[in-house]
Amino acid sequence: MLLKLGRSPDGCRSKEECRGMQGMQIQFPLQKNSVLYYEFLLTLLRIGRLAGKKRTPPKTAALIDNALEAIIDQWYLSVSDYYITAEKKAENPDIQAPEELKRFHDETGHRIKFNKGDLDFTYGLCLMSALEDCALEVSVNNKVPNFNYSELVRRLAAYYQSNKEKPIEGFKKLKKVRNCDVFYLQEDLQDSIKVETREGKADIVRLSFGVENDYLEELVADPPNFMELIHQYCVAPLRRIYAEVYRIKRK
Repeated sequence: MLLKLGRSPDGCRSKEECRGMQGMQIQFPLQKNSVLYYEFLLTLLRIGRLAGKKRTPPKTAALIDNALEAIIDQWYLSVSDYYITAEKKAENPDIQAPEELKRFHDETGHRIKFNKGDLDFTYGLCLMSALEDCALEVSVNNKVPNFNYSELVRRLAAYYQSNKEKPIEGFKKLKKVRNCDVFYLQEDLQDSIKVETREGKADIVRLSFGVENDYLEELVADPPNFMELIHQYCVAPLRRIYAEVYRIKRK
């Protein structure tokens, strides 16, 4: 599992070392008490996870990750009729064309890849955790040249500004719980949305949510509604707004 690092910790041995850590990606598990380990904790602090809050038990984190896996699987099955898939090629050896739809589940997270005609992008879901605290990342890999990332970020920030304090749906015992009580975004919403441009590779748009622990026990006890909550609040907005900006680019 990878984490994109931002500001370096005060414990760096020099300013040069601190600057050198900016933008790094690190591989889990981390060695406890290492510089990268504390940088990860500071990153969690910046998205509001620590500072005396209840921690997410490992079993609960595993249930969240199971929900992410199921979301990708359901997405894959819901659109597979329209694409060439590994299953169709196995059933019909006469299909020589490459797969147009793929899904992946591994240590880096859960992904669904579209590659048909002008469509060439991958959506990802990932749970990042340390010291039993966690954050959820939704991402899209984009290969469209000159994509309007500023408009994408603007629309995402506007959506979450309008919807973060709305009550969650589907949980009778949690009628007064708001979206932001479950999935925490930074006060400046655009700081939760990162665009990683990579020369010669697909760019990556990352949307990160701190996962609050206060209501997780009740949420994970209802997997279908919990999956729907994650999908509707964390996944669907990026999926929809990315498509909107993509269509503007094609006009």
